[in-house]
Amino acid sequence: MSKINYIIGIILLLLVSSCEDFLEREKLGEETFDVYYNSEEKAIHNVTAAYSDLKDYRFGWTLWAFGETLSDNAVYSGSDGDNAGFEPLKNFNGTPDMHYVTNKWRLCYRGINKASQAMEGIEKMNDNLFSSLELKNRLIAEARFLRAFYHYELTRAFGDVPIVDHWVKTATEKIGQSSREDVFAFIISELELAAADLPLKSEYATEDLGRVTKGAAHAYLAKANLYMENWTEAQDWASKIITSNEYQLDPDYAHVFSFEGEHGMESIMEISYHESETQTSAFRNNGNFQTLFMLPRNITYGYGINQPTEDLNNAFVAANDVVRRDATLLTTEEVFETELTDLYQALEDAEESGDATAIAEAEAALEEGKDALTFNRTGFYNEKMYVSPENRALSIRNNANNIRLMRYAEVLLIYAEASAQLGEDAEARDKLNLVRNRAGLADATESGQDLLEVIYTERRLELAGENDRYHDLLRLGRADTLPGWTDAKKYWPVPQAEIDLTTGEIEQNDGYVSSN
Repeated sequence: MSKINYIIGIILLLLVSSCEDFLEREKLGEETFDVYYNSEEKAIHNVTAAYSDLKDYRFGWTLWAFGETLSDNAVYSGSDGDNAGFEPLKNFNGTPDMHYVTNKWRLCYRGINKASQAMEGIEKMNDNLFSSLELKNRLIAEARFLRAFYHYELTRAFGDVPIVDHWVKTATEKIGQSSREDVFAFIISELELAAADLPLKSEYATEDLGRVTKGAAHAYLAKANLYMENWTEAQDWASKIITSNEYQLDPDYAHVFSFEGEHGMESIMEISYHESETQTSAFRNNGNFQTLFMLPRNITYGYGINQPTEDLNNAFVAANDVVRRDATLLTTEEVFETELTDLYQALEDAEESGDATAIAEAEAALEEGKDALTFNRTGFYNEKMYVSPENRALSIRNNANNIRLMRYAEVLLIYAEASAQLGEDAEARDKLNLVRNRAGLADATESGQDLLEVIYTERRLELAGENDRYHDLLRLGRADTLPGWTDAKKYWPVPQAEIDLTTGEIEQNDGYVSSN
């Protein structure tokens, strides 16, 4: 703890009035903290609330906006206004007053505070209120995992951030920023504690799929140690998942990202969504808003944002990686064939009839249909997030497709990278080739640094469109290949609103200038 800063955002929901007398009164007709935690059902609901910020569309937006569109994998795209609004961040000239960065900060700290509140409330509950002590401990562990995960997202975005290890109840509490290294140490400690009381995926009831598991804790322990270059620890945690026999690679790569593949054999952690007929607003829905962002513009109700690049396509082509390219990149022609099925059928019927007038009319209708697609800047869309017309929700924000956060394939690649760094090339190739073979690629035979290069390429191809590319470039020291990138601006700026609310006591990240 080196700098003393106020933590803003995590306490927004706690600030209801500036009048001290009012704050000191107990509200009539409402349950106090001590009274609220009086049943197992309420404890479950309280932990579930800590998951809710993962589903907030603004949080989901930051996953791909930071992980994909800052990298060589994607451009922001969308309308000219959308694209221009994001351009400063894409060029690493973002400013502290941009709402994008404020949303990330506030939503993560809001989630942290919810998780901490749940932990403290449930810990004080009598064990007899629960059907089993295991359930009580599991709920605390779920909240602890979520608190660690939100810190993980914060430090990847902002670098040095405050560690909040308790429920913040007032606006006056001061907590110092911690170094990125200390934040990761906290994350690792929290995940280790959570893992001890989390169940295996196979031990959850079907209706509880989507809650965090022991495997999820182990996977993020492996990944956090990878970021810290703790190679032995990263390998050990990944090994626990591999030997658990809880997960396996889905033989069909494309199936992983289908509705049928949700919470499947390869899934370690997902954000779960469902279509709701009543909760359809921007801030109150259970659907996947990110699909709305990424569906092709105007030819669907989508915004046409986060378009994959030609550079990513070329990487697939260079590797002769047809399987993952076809499951990741949706081409313009494929968009037309899927979205304009009726028009293609009408043309086919006209051609079979031989009626020249009918053919001409059908061709004109098809071209008019194609012209509906606008702001198509790269010719590609993220197929992993695409929902076909027959499965698409009527409410534009409520598509029911899940977001995959962690898959078994990534654990294998973490194990491979850590093993290669430790000089255990045979171990590295063994796990690497499982992933390659699933994609129809031949075994890698390289050693040493050449093997690491294959692993790095494999991460890009395997995880393309899953919001990790910029973070990989950054941790590998290769972000300098991105236009406009500088080491001083490798992280987002601390939101100016946070600095203003604390009269400047929160210090800005290096490379950015605050307005006060």
